[in-house]
Amino acid sequence: MYMHDKKEYKISLLGEFIDKSIEDEFLTDNLSSSSKIASSIALVIGLIMMLFLVNGYMVDDRTPSFINIILIRLLIIIISAIIFIIAKKLKSYRNLIYLITFYQVIMVIYYLFVLTQYHTLNFFSVQGLMVITLAIYILPNKIMFSLILSIIFSILFFLYPIHRIEEFEAYEYYKLIAYQIMLLIYCIVNNYWTELNKREKFAANRKLLELSSKDPLTGIYNRAKFDNDMNKWVSLSGRYGNSFSVILFDIDGFKEINDNYGHLAGDSVAVKIAETINKSIRDTDIFARWGGDEFVLLLPNTDIREAEEMAERMRLCIRNNLYDPATNITCSFGVATYEKNDTTQSLLRKADNLLLQAKINGKDRVASME
Repeated sequence: MYMHDKKEYKISLLGEFIDKSIEDEFLTDNLSSSSKIASSIALVIGLIMMLFLVNGYMVDDRTPSFINIILIRLLIIIISAIIFIIAKKLKSYRNLIYLITFYQVIMVIYYLFVLTQYHTLNFFSVQGLMVITLAIYILPNKIMFSLILSIIFSILFFLYPIHRIEEFEAYEYYKLIAYQIMLLIYCIVNNYWTELNKREKFAANRKLLELSSKDPLTGIYNRAKFDNDMNKWVSLSGRYGNSFSVILFDIDGFKEINDNYGHLAGDSVAVKIAETINKSIRDTDIFARWGGDEFVLLLPNTDIREAEEMAERMRLCIRNNLYDPATNITCSFGVATYEKNDTTQSLLRKADNLLLQAKINGKDRVASME
């Protein structure tokens, strides 16, 4: 396929790729590091809760509220341990996001619950608000989820718990709101730039990878990329029995085109044929330039009949197009499908022999396995 258009790498205001398929690929690629961060933070929070638990047991009065706080902190320790274990084992980034969002919600509920257990509060409670806010944004979640949760948390805090702070003046209330808003803005902007930089680096690496796998003349895949995918499908089919086929074709009389019109004209014809074929194949097909005027197609999950029909459509499509300055351009096709015990070399040899057979029988035709 042709190189991805630049618009596919555009990043939204939420710090995510606008193209969902690229965003999914990015998240999958970062699954391992995100899992490690989430599990590490869960471990740290669990240890902090243990310190609070010990301190509370030694210092706080033995009241019903004390028991409730001890139990909720013990629950957070258990949940943190579970998050620590599960996060490292997850194989799906979606499940990791659900897990992290759940953990963020638990932290918010925990802190608001603890505040309700005290008759009066002090300014350390406000510090707790800011610490929980920072913890929400440290966890590697989607910006939108963290943003919504942190705003809800802040609103709930300023609607009820903060009014129980001793000797609390109205102007101090508004100052704290302003400080929390500034903290939220800082967290959002910092999170956005962090995610933006990660995605820009990912996009740059992806573009380099694409360039290394593309044919510089036609823009389709090169032989190295095709060989790599071919080996994968031979291995996959040998193990699980998945069907796939190969179409090898070249331009009839390509030498005469170069001799009569020049090599630049020959290059133009090759490019236009690549464009013609590229419009008629599936996204899952691997279309590559084999060399010179030869092209090859790998068709996953395609049997010989389907591959032969596709080759015939391609032949007619090329024949019915005009490729100036040369005219009446045609191509010959060899179609082969994977059979048990085939190797990459044996399957391509079949397709090459069938292509040669099509040439011998008059060109502008499709030759396939019986």
